[in-house]
Amino acid sequence: MGQTDTRTGVATTHFDPPAGNVSDEDIHNYLGQSSSTAKVFANFMLGYCTTTTSTYCSNNVQTGYTAKDPNTVAAQAADLERRHIDGAILSWDGTGTSADSASLLFQSWEDNHACSSQGCKLTYLIMYNTASLNYNVKSTGVPGTSGKSCSGLTGMTYENCAVAHLRNDICYMNSAHWGSAAYERLNGQPVLQFFLYNSVIPTTGSAPSWDDVWLRVGTWLKDLPHNCGSAPYNADHGVPVMVFETASGFGEPSSSGGFYWIKPEGTSLSTDQYIYNITGTTGGTLDEFLSFALSNGGKFPFSGAFKGFNSIQANWGRGRIMDQQCGQTWVKSLNESKRYYSSGAPYVQISTWNDYNEGTEIETGIDNCYSVGASVSGSTLDWRLTSSKSAASLATVSHVEIYDSPDGINLTLLGTAPAALNGTWSLSTLPTGKHTLYVRMVGRNSILNRISPGVTYTN
Repeated sequence: MGQTDTRTGVATTHFDPPAGNVSDEDIHNYLGQSSSTAKVFANFMLGYCTTTTSTYCSNNVQTGYTAKDPNTVAAQAADLERRHIDGAILSWDGTGTSADSASLLFQSWEDNHACSSQGCKLTYLIMYNTASLNYNVKSTGVPGTSGKSCSGLTGMTYENCAVAHLRNDICYMNSAHWGSAAYERLNGQPVLQFFLYNSVIPTTGSAPSWDDVWLRVGTWLKDLPHNCGSAPYNADHGVPVMVFETASGFGEPSSSGGFYWIKPEGTSLSTDQYIYNITGTTGGTLDEFLSFALSNGGKFPFSGAFKGFNSIQANWGRGRIMDQQCGQTWVKSLNESKRYYSSGAPYVQISTWNDYNEGTEIETGIDNCYSVGASVSGSTLDWRLTSSKSAASLATVSHVEIYDSPDGINLTLLGTAPAALNGTWSLSTLPTGKHTLYVRMVGRNSILNRISPGVTYTN
């Protein structure tokens, strides 16, 4: 069914389309002349579940699947691989949570299906959600750590709680995740992202502040095997690389890098809907992030890629919106890092694979607003792409394929044509008999492919 926003003035009404046939063109083709060095990761939300008593489950819109189900994880991981995406960034809520259960399923699938003695063709890493500091999570029992919630605390009491909670989860990650061959590493060190969602204490300045939190956590990490005490928490998997959100993340104490995250301007359909946060060097744009990344050359940037945003169904921040431009927002954001890095940014993070709450998912595919039609005139097949919206662009189309079928079921590829709004194909060389012909538009990576109705030809 997908998700729909029926408000008058919404440019992309069906902002999460029903699942369809999705292009698996190599996504690295967007990233530069020597794109083999760039890695593309998709961000995953892991809180989805199903229920028959509400339109929401655990505060999330219902997707029809449970995130921590082995079959769900297997299908998602296989689809990542099919689309040439290098791995998953898993939004993680702490030790012993359902998000951790789903993360361990990703690890198990990759260990068994994507990894060999030559390495892993699919990896994962954790994005630590600091909102989870308000949860009670499983304690490691390591001295100086705690799994207790920090909810309701303020000032230095909150900072001390946050530090102990972070240490608790870090010791656990060290034991359960960072030793896996499937876990993403930079220069031999495990990569750990932080999604900062907390304003209880100031961001900067002296204690209590988040600056002081990260200084204390960074110091703790430098001697992790000793600080995490006994087995299994005290393994030596290297000091983790800490990567923080947005351009300001490069300047966080103990930071080794930053990642871009989509942040729409607001809820106005007349103005905010058409602000795409890609170009321009101010206002939290992707350009601003990439420019800042270049000026911090010793740190690791995760560029961003996104299709748009619509949180009309969410239980928080409802109504924020950024139009998809019939897939152009997706293609433009993917291409943007080429303006700053000749082979693309070292890392690109897709936001997101499956956030249905905020309408950013690419899991079901992205509609580029084209349909395909075909007809036969004499011994010539005529085909055309018809757009339903003015924003439709051939920049979202990879190529066109022509198929022949003797029975309307089994298809034989006759040939391909470059992306164009219309074209012709000679049928004069087909064998004698009746044929059913189809024309397929193949989109850029993660764009929904479209195929024409069959047309008959007899010679």
